[in-house]
Amino acid sequence: MMISGADQKKAMRRIASFLVENIMIDKNCSRDEAVEYLIKTTVYAALMDEETELYLESREGVLDMLREELAGNPCRLLEV
Repeated sequence: MMISGADQKKAMRRIASFLVENIMIDKNCSRDEAVEYLIKTTVYAALMDEETELYLESREGVLDMLREELAGNPCRLLEV
């Protein structure tokens, strides 16, 4: 299925926003701190890379990958 660039960006932003909300809860931190935290992750880099098509995954699926990475187990990303 072809998805427009604008829709890709919208999907990426929607997932990133969901991840930030969850980091804020998990780490009991501010939005700014959560954003700083997120942008340093491999999951975020993969999400922003259109080639990986990670933006097509469910928000929960991406959150699971992020939590795995933060737990020190980023290997699932290689399967995307």
